[in-house]
Amino acid sequence: MPDTAAGTITRDELIRALRRQRIVLVDVLAPESFMALHIPGAINLPVADISRLAPQLLPDRDADIVAYCGGPT
Repeated sequence: MPDTAAGTITRDELIRALRRQRIVLVDVLAPESFMALHIPGAINLPVADISRLAPQLLPDRDADIVAYCGGPT
């Protein structure tokens, strides 16, 4: 996977990384939005809860993480 710290990846790069299980996919929307529609395999970590929940939901500090949301907020 390309070095994209704080950057973006293409849809194709995301699909390849997911298939290879090389990333943790994080949906940062509210739980209600996550339940309505999310990318399969994503975990829900709402922006407001990142500092509180990240240590338990993202225990591998070396994992590549791709975060997404529904658009500008």
